[in-house]
Amino acid sequence: MSMRYTEYVRLKKGPYQSVGMFGDDIYVYEVLTGVADSPEYHQISKEEFDSFEDWVQTHGKDMKKFYEIVNRPVLCSGYLGSEYLDTSLVRDM
Repeated sequence: MSMRYTEYVRLKKGPYQSVGMFGDDIYVYEVLTGVADSPEYHQISKEEFDSFEDWVQTHGKDMKKFYEIVNRPVLCSGYLGSEYLDTSLVRDM
């Protein structure tokens, strides 16, 4: 399966980040990075997807969840050379 970052389906949106899916079963967190706001996609669990509204509200107070997720491998991004989903990094969550 070869998917580009442009095949991301945004399902919930917050400021400078969102959550959504690749395909039918890969939940991801999208965060905009760099000067050009290029997207990076980090895998999240279904539970993290479901509770997005709760933990995104705490970013200003507690960045623990944000750092936990962005320290996970980048599945793909808008950067040249990283635009295709690296399925070897997808984990059962």
